[in-house]
Amino acid sequence: DPADVPGARLRGLLIALALRPGQVVPKASLIDWIWGVQPPADASNALQRLVSRLRKVLPDGAVEGHPSGYRLVVEPDAVDAVRFERLVGQAGGDEGPGRVQLLREALELWRGGAMQDADLQDSEAFEAAVTRLEGLRLTALEDRFEAEIGLGNGAELVTELTDLVTAHPLRERLVAALMRALAASGRDSEALLVFQRTREALAAALGVDPSPELSALHVALLRGESRRAEEKRNTNLRAELTSYVGKDDDVAAVGELVAEHRLTTLIGPGGSGKTRLATETGRTLLDELPDGVWLVELAAIGAD
Repeated sequence: DPADVPGARLRGLLIALALRPGQVVPKASLIDWIWGVQPPADASNALQRLVSRLRKVLPDGAVEGHPSGYRLVVEPDAVDAVRFERLVGQAGGDEGPGRVQLLREALELWRGGAMQDADLQDSEAFEAAVTRLEGLRLTALEDRFEAEIGLGNGAELVTELTDLVTAHPLRERLVAALMRALAASGRDSEALLVFQRTREALAAALGVDPSPELSALHVALLRGESRRAEEKRNTNLRAELTSYVGKDDDVAAVGELVAEHRLTTLIGPGGSGKTRLATETGRTLLDELPDGVWLVELAAIGAD
């Protein structure tokens, strides 16, 4: 029961040691963590008694005493909070699907709020640790949403992002992610309404305007520059008005050359169909080339 003060202090002691696994935590830090601004007169003895209670409920040798403090003998990855920070840090050096996977794995470690089963009254150190972990969680969520949207998964995130923006209406990165997710779903008008509500909330709560980044996204939506992720173009080849008949062998031959060589050049007199053959071959290769097929026309240059 979190309302049980002795039990809360016992959990608080375990948490303080677990957040620094394998390290000696100074006695003064533990006293400050557990009792905050109102430590008992015999704080050292009270801490020792609390450690004795903790040792009775943990495996033998789990808590080691040292002249300067106490140490919890546990692997760092056995502590969810520590593992969470490690995965988030690792994700910072990755990109693409790997980054998304690491962030998902980190966030899946959360079950409710940070240290919700311990309520240490008057402990600024405890409250600071809770605030820090919750802040890291929100930042990791924002990183994950941005990475997911970058992979074209924005439409799938609208419901989750809507709930988070409702809970954190002033987190502009979450708002931006929701706007992009709505745009990816073809719901630009709703994205514009989200921006308007956020602008009003920022003005009412803080007396400030949206950040330049969020304002730039708003302008892009107004200009119609946003595009559904699934509609992202992978070619600029023009649709032809006539069918291309009788040239299957030529298209196949050019396709084989493109697959084998970095540069394939089609030569012949003007009007012999070089451009059409090149574009028709490119069209057949669209599904095979991850970066698409692009036409770059090199126009003639005049003397001036």
